[in-house]
Amino acid sequence: MTGNVAVDALMMLAQENSSEKRRELLHAVTDLFLASVPTNDAQSALFDDVMTRVASEAGVDGRRDLSVRIAPIDTAPRGIVNQLARDEDISVAGPVLTQSNVLSGDDLVQIAETKGQQHMSAISERQSISSIVTDVLIRRGNHTVLRNVSGNEGAELSENGARTLSEKAVQDAEIQRNLYRRSDLPEAVAKAVHSRGDVADDAMARISAKHPVSNLIPVLVSKFVQMSGLDAERVEKAILTERMDLFVIICRALDLDVGNFERLVRYRTDLAGKQNVDMEPLLHQFETLPTHAAQRMARFLKVRQTVA
Repeated sequence: MTGNVAVDALMMLAQENSSEKRRELLHAVTDLFLASVPTNDAQSALFDDVMTRVASEAGVDGRRDLSVRIAPIDTAPRGIVNQLARDEDISVAGPVLTQSNVLSGDDLVQIAETKGQQHMSAISERQSISSIVTDVLIRRGNHTVLRNVSGNEGAELSENGARTLSEKAVQDAEIQRNLYRRSDLPEAVAKAVHSRGDVADDAMARISAKHPVSNLIPVLVSKFVQMSGLDAERVEKAILTERMDLFVIICRALDLDVGNFERLVRYRTDLAGKQNVDMEPLLHQFETLPTHAAQRMARFLKVRQTVA
């Protein structure tokens, strides 16, 4: 498609008011941007203005598609990236929060200060995070965010942030294990962490002895690595410690039977140091998610890693 034809097509689409047509328009504008990266500020500003205007009317699906496509692009316009990062729908905000290098430290601090746990969790998975950002994540984040930060080698920790995580680690075995394996802790914090030892591994060994189903973990990891293309360490972490919805998707994609699913849930609960878990909604989610849909989601995870 030549530039003139593309522009003509965009002008025709611009006359449409439906969300579907607006989504097509946004997709076409993104195609143009990716095919001819702007060479000056004026061109970049033009794309930014068009994308921002159309995205606001393109619906969640349109914004999500845009976010996934421009998240890894370092020359993406700042305005639209920031708008997507602040979207209330985490499926829209997540890709740019996790991947985009266009977002500055100040942008991330502001988002972490004003948005909820899902947005902070996405930020905590970035390859590189400055201490001004991790300070906010540690102060405001829930246990998932704290575990992500403590286990992210690319997350820089201030002395105060490291100290706070060390205090949290007394009650959270995964944070303790993550900190124990870091080499960048301030001396005083490292001393406190190492004095407690790698208690998480000890706890896991004791819990595994109580749960024969733990022997399934290596098999599940191997199968899902083949299916998703993710690395084994990432998959094991997803199965054992990450969001329950992702765990449900993995188990369903592997066509696990209900009995083993329930036993794995209880195993995860013990690993997290919790007394019990509300099994009914999890079983409902597991049983109503079609296997083929879960496997499609697994393939999407592979695409996301490839793009990242």
